[in-house]
Amino acid sequence: DVFRVNGPAGVAALAFGTESIPQVAKVCGPGSPPVTLAQLEVQRYGCVSVTLLCMSESLIVADGSVDPELLAADLLNEAEHGGDSTSVLVTWDRGLLEPTELALARRLARLPEPRRAYAAEALGVNGGAIVVGGPVEAAEVANAFAPEHLQLSVAAELEAELLGALTNAGEILIGQYTPFSAGNFVIGCPAALPTNGWAKVSSGITVETFLKRTAVARADQRALARMTPTVLALAAHEGFPAHADAVTARRL
Repeated sequence: DVFRVNGPAGVAALAFGTESIPQVAKVCGPGSPPVTLAQLEVQRYGCVSVTLLCMSESLIVADGSVDPELLAADLLNEAEHGGDSTSVLVTWDRGLLEPTELALARRLARLPEPRRAYAAEALGVNGGAIVVGGPVEAAEVANAFAPEHLQLSVAAELEAELLGALTNAGEILIGQYTPFSAGNFVIGCPAALPTNGWAKVSSGITVETFLKRTAVARADQRALARMTPTVLALAAHEGFPAHADAVTARRL
């Protein structure tokens, strides 16, 4: 079923149900800070939510092999979402900073409002450039940030090493011909990705988000007899006599 609702009221409608919208067990999807807070709140009433999918974040690990013009375009890609977005460049090549900054200024000037103001906030107040000592430190910074979107734009011989070191990111796009917009719209990576550091413990929303698992087991008499000493030992340790009786009652 499709319902055209939005904002905290839309989250509440799904979580509690209305005359026209049935109650659901789980609410998933990105949104503004009020939408995110609404998803957190409804969990107090038994509706599961996937959090936090809020302000857009992007981080690019780049070296001197990249094209500064393309790098600037990619830094602006997610920056235009809003004034609370974050766009960060991590590099160990100081020579990359000036040409990238000049390219950013040119491209930023061409953006219409309010996207220009949003991107300026994301890059100037909330983001910027971090100069590190090398690839190892770049991976450490990226993992600590745990960005929603991460682009790896480095020389081909460094890709495998860095990819293996990057453990915390909603998505990792490799190379300057894999821009964030292609990941968002076409490639097939999840479009709803964890933000606010939650990429350290969670993943993007896929079909697996809507699946659950039930454990099923069967033991015969011989198998239960082999397990009985362990069951009795643990039941005694935890002080659960009925647990022990459940196996001794069978007189194995």
